[in-house]
Amino acid sequence: MSFHDIYGHEKKIETIRKALAQKRIGHAYLFSGISAVGKKTLALEFAKALNCEKENTLHDSCGECSSCRKIQRRSHPDVFSVEADGQFIRIDAIREIQEQMKCKPLEANQRVFIVDDADKMNDQAANALLKILEEPSPSNRLILVTSRPYSMLPTIISRCQHVRFNPLRFDIVAKFLVDRMGMDNQEALLLAVLSGGSLGRAIELNKDDIVIYRTELLELLSTTRKDDPFSLINFASFLGQGKKEIKEGLNILKTFFRDVLIYKETQKSDMLINRDNSSFISSQAEHLSGAQILQNIALVEQAGQTIELNVNKSLTLEAMAFKLNY
Repeated sequence: MSFHDIYGHEKKIETIRKALAQKRIGHAYLFSGISAVGKKTLALEFAKALNCEKENTLHDSCGECSSCRKIQRRSHPDVFSVEADGQFIRIDAIREIQEQMKCKPLEANQRVFIVDDADKMNDQAANALLKILEEPSPSNRLILVTSRPYSMLPTIISRCQHVRFNPLRFDIVAKFLVDRMGMDNQEALLLAVLSGGSLGRAIELNKDDIVIYRTELLELLSTTRKDDPFSLINFASFLGQGKKEIKEGLNILKTFFRDVLIYKETQKSDMLINRDNSSFISSQAEHLSGAQILQNIALVEQAGQTIELNVNKSLTLEAMAFKLNY
């Protein structure tokens, strides 16, 4: 694997390649962005490119030399991955980095430390890392990875080159799923949208059989009667009790009503995410106004925000179900 094999993040890769070409590598980087968007993957490829034994004009790793193979297998003696021990990254892990930095790299040109979930450092560990950042070593590189940079010390962030990872475009996530996992285009697009632009999340959703769940949810919606309170309560309860399951169900509802709005405005089925439900979507678009569809989307979003506040889940979902237009 190399930079060429990474889906998306072209601007970040170009910045890293430029730094490699100009030999102006920062001593510390902070990779931040949503979970499972590719931050740690790019950090690992950065480490490989820094230490690749084959020179090339693309400033990328070859994937074939001894160094690249060892880093890929996580067995290189000069490339370290630091992770949380339980709930926190503790000071002992940061002290180990300090000790390693006192010595020259065993094999590599640059020793690389990748600190995953760097926001999980406890106060002692964070202060110890700050001392490392204040006294950079020329043969050592730190890459901090986090999805919660706001939870980190501002003094740590200010001493790193901050690389922000945006969610990937849905078409890029879908292309990955088609190319690497052999999915059909429609299923891949659905998972891409539900993932929020995260490759790892899309893969996880596929394992959770989200497509089957979506089919069952939309079938239930199509048979739920607005004039039957028990039918509405049953629909709300189908969305589940756990936050994760409820969030997935609400995301499916948002994509559905998004499709209804698009079809109402364009009359084009090829723009739909839930294309296999085009007849249900078209019937909804026919008898709902644009304002009602937008209200549905707002109701679903509001329910999700309320549940994040640990408000009673059942009551929140039931209130939403009674207010939806369909």
